[in-house]
Amino acid sequence: MLKKTLTRNVYDCSAGDLLNVVADVKSYENFIPFCSYVDIFDRSLSKELECFSALLSINFKFTTENFLTKVSVNREKSTISIIGDTKPFKSLIAEWSFIEQDKYCKVNFSLEVSFTSIIKEGLVSISFEKVASTILDAFERRARE
Repeated sequence: MLKKTLTRNVYDCSAGDLLNVVADVKSYENFIPFCSYVDIFDRSLSKELECFSALLSINFKFTTENFLTKVSVNREKSTISIIGDTKPFKSLIAEWSFIEQDKYCKVNFSLEVSFTSIIKEGLVSISFEKVASTILDAFERRARE
């Protein structure tokens, strides 16, 4: 399993703005460099949680992969959880938290992935830290726009 946790202080963005950008999964294809398609379905809303499923297409290293995730957005706690267990992943867990500070927002992003293919896991492991950082950079740029 590949694991990476990044913490970043983001200035000039509120926790709510950053949470909204990450929660807007349908827009990922417009600003995440390797995301080419998103479909959202099975959306449900309660007082605390917004939950939905998302089908994503990711272009990575000469291949395109489609996979399904379940997303839970908790605006009250300023957290987002994303899980998946469809190919190419054995498991995918992404956790976001957004903590409002005096002059910045502290963003915690944790990503854990395990692939069904040892070869794919090996290929991704070479650039895994860069991939995680690229994802966080893309969200930060989008929030500032």
